[in-house]
Amino acid sequence: MITLINPNANVEVVKRLDISTPPLGLGYLAAVLRKEGFKVRIIDDMVENLSFDALLKRLKKSIMVGITSTTPTFNSALRYARRIKEALPDIFVILGGVHVTFRPLDAVKNSFVDAICVGEGEETVVEVAERVEVGKTLEDVKGVIYRSGNEIVDNGPREFIKDLDSLPFPAYDLMPLEKYSLFGEHLEQFPVITSRGCPFACRYCSSSLFMGHRFRARSAENVVDEIEWLVGDFNAKHIAFSDDTFTLSRRRVEAICNEIKRRGIDIEWSCSSRVDTINEDMLKKMKEAGCSAIYYGVESASEKILNFYRKRIDFENVKRAVELTKKYDIIVICSFIIGAPMEKKEDMKATLKFALKLNPDYAQFSILTPYPGTEIYEEAEKKGWILNRNFDDYTAGKPVLKNFFMSPQEILRFLRYCYLRFYLRPRFILKEMRRGNFKVILRVIRKTLKK
Repeated sequence: MITLINPNANVEVVKRLDISTPPLGLGYLAAVLRKEGFKVRIIDDMVENLSFDALLKRLKKSIMVGITSTTPTFNSALRYARRIKEALPDIFVILGGVHVTFRPLDAVKNSFVDAICVGEGEETVVEVAERVEVGKTLEDVKGVIYRSGNEIVDNGPREFIKDLDSLPFPAYDLMPLEKYSLFGEHLEQFPVITSRGCPFACRYCSSSLFMGHRFRARSAENVVDEIEWLVGDFNAKHIAFSDDTFTLSRRRVEAICNEIKRRGIDIEWSCSSRVDTINEDMLKKMKEAGCSAIYYGVESASEKILNFYRKRIDFENVKRAVELTKKYDIIVICSFIIGAPMEKKEDMKATLKFALKLNPDYAQFSILTPYPGTEIYEEAEKKGWILNRNFDDYTAGKPVLKNFFMSPQEILRFLRYCYLRFYLRPRFILKEMRRGNFKVILRVIRKTLKK
């Protein structure tokens, strides 16, 4: 038995907003392991909230435990690894995910961690499991850094998976689907990733480094096969495309839309996009195929700050994208970031003013967070900008980076002001009341602003 664990941690979006979704990465790992004949279990302790005694009971027949983590859940992942190894020393413990990919020694320097998986894990985890099952070492297994006695061995990176269509669909049947929720309501949406890799390389983003800068895409037929499967087997009502930039290839978006329509699948879906990758014809086709919401990263109203982020968008494109998306009655969600080191309060005020003028349906405001592996993290390390090295606080809702003009408390207060100013506008309230959503929005705002 191989057990894959999503550790419980104080992740704000889960604890405050009551938003929890299936862990897509573990779903893929479980699926490939099962395809190769292994018995697999997923424990999503983010929603199961098991006592440690209960967790250990479920691990007793396991030969290997894989624990995933992001930066804010990394310390929690280490605690799980330590407790598991102390109680069950013969279990092989491997950690994976974005954080350990970029800071491997944070994990593998500990005696209770046997190995880490670097980068994409589907091919690596199978090879590791095959070695562990028969008692062989991990020598020459690409994509692994492991402990050999007192020595740490780095086997070098593994190539990215070229044929994403070859991967089985995520093992959602192994997850506690009844426990996932959206603002307290039972979750009826499923994440689907149709491509990996992003060529844009924004300096604050670790995803393009983790999945690579080369865009790799699944075929339209394979993507819609998964949608059909989710609707038929799991009664999915909404698909959340989780690609960094779903609209990067207009031809592929059109092919996916055409395939959804050809099969007559009645499904709503949402995606993330860039304002410079869409046009009116594409939006029309997306709407006809069920697109109900698009998330755009706008980030700032300051050209100086956008250049610091290497965002490479212009404000006219932003305005045009928002207007066109609204024209086709697709919900617009825009994200904005405050708190860059050289950003003045006037810059932040201008960003809020721009958000209000754009008037997207919803806005997300966050604080610039230097995630390990990103260029901004490396620059911040060199220049002494990092104020807080407790990764539990790297949630994008807490200031951990120095600002030259404002204190962390001032930035946090301004973040709260952004939410109040945007969401307590009379016209926004009236619109949400007409939609029947305002009670949900009010609950979200209360929880967002709670100290």
